[in-house]
Amino acid sequence: MPDSVAENPKAAYRFGPGLLVTAAFIGPGTVVTASKAGAGFSCELLWTILFASIGAIILQLLAARLGIVTKSGLGSAIRQSVATSAWLIPVTLLVVAAIGVGNAAYQTGNLTGAASGIQSIAGGSTNMWVVIIAVVTAGLLLIGRYKVLQSVLIGLVLLLSVSFLGAAIVRLPPAGQILAGLLIPRVSIESLTLVVALIGTTIVPYNLFLHSSAAADCWRDVEVADALRQSRWDTVASIALGGFVTAAILVTASAAFADSTDGLAGTTDIADQLRPALGDFAGLAFALGLFAAGITSSITAPLATGYAVCGILGWKPDTSSPRFRAITLAVLLIGALFAIRFGKSPVQTIVFSQLANGILLPVIALFLIVIVTRQVNPTMRQGKLALAAGWMVVIAVSALGIWRIYATIQSLLAT
Repeated sequence: MPDSVAENPKAAYRFGPGLLVTAAFIGPGTVVTASKAGAGFSCELLWTILFASIGAIILQLLAARLGIVTKSGLGSAIRQSVATSAWLIPVTLLVVAAIGVGNAAYQTGNLTGAASGIQSIAGGSTNMWVVIIAVVTAGLLLIGRYKVLQSVLIGLVLLLSVSFLGAAIVRLPPAGQILAGLLIPRVSIESLTLVVALIGTTIVPYNLFLHSSAAADCWRDVEVADALRQSRWDTVASIALGGFVTAAILVTASAAFADSTDGLAGTTDIADQLRPALGDFAGLAFALGLFAAGITSSITAPLATGYAVCGILGWKPDTSSPRFRAITLAVLLIGALFAIRFGKSPVQTIVFSQLANGILLPVIALFLIVIVTRQVNPTMRQGKLALAAGWMVVIAVSALGIWRIYATIQSLLAT
């Protein structure tokens, strides 16, 4: 009897795409943005990570549920919902623009981070390494031989994450300071950019497309009820781990730069956060980890864009098709050009790319909630409380994004 149960796809547990989603958002953007927040505001912005992690769990659960129940990705589901209405063209243009701009910005941060990591080991200019990394990534995407390499790189990212967790434990701030940062939301015009960027680097818009498509493939032959149960554990555990890692990065930065008047000047300064755990190996470990995180996300972001855009345009999301490859290479090229143009200040470039995603997030999240409400069978739909929580996340992030845009306009008018 035990053998028959183990072979039954309804009962056998399988690992889902949760860790892939977590590895995708623990890229250079998370490392640099969380470090910048800790260096500049100590533990004051920990509440943002808590909010973003809960928001990511809510929205990624919705995305996974959509994929499992409808057997399709978010892009295809959006197209199906408006295929026969006058909204088809406007919605298509809006989603393509949002995901295209967001992922191009994200790719800029990925390439800049990867280049900064390898530059600190091998020397040379950042622009040179951006070009080399972009060419190598393009080759991997074209020949489709990236999965084994990606597994190795994800392993390096996880090692970097463990290093930050260890360093955070060694130099843990007072419990009262941590609790105050977690439970008392505080945001000012000075911290607003980092608040939105922290949300944008945790609730990554393209991950909603990636998760829905990956969940549909992962549990395609499993009973829906079992698949939803497995997906729930997979998503919550994986994203909670990502939230802990992000918080650990912020906490280590808070401790490392507590007595500094200069704050975080460059990516190499972040290695100081790991010295309590790794000693003299901190610099090398951080450089390799940042490089791996950048390469991993540099592969994932164009792929997710390809799935999203092909789905919304009604094209078959075949990774070997000319259309799919053209989309992935376009995202890679735009990201590389922006990294070369603005990569002279890696920290600012990476933070800005996360800010852009935070501002664009409500557009994609709004479509996700509406599609789940309309297309998922009521008996398989997320509960009303979860949907209400999803709406609250969208409203809160929209308000912060609008505030940031308004502050930018005010600043421009004042100059």
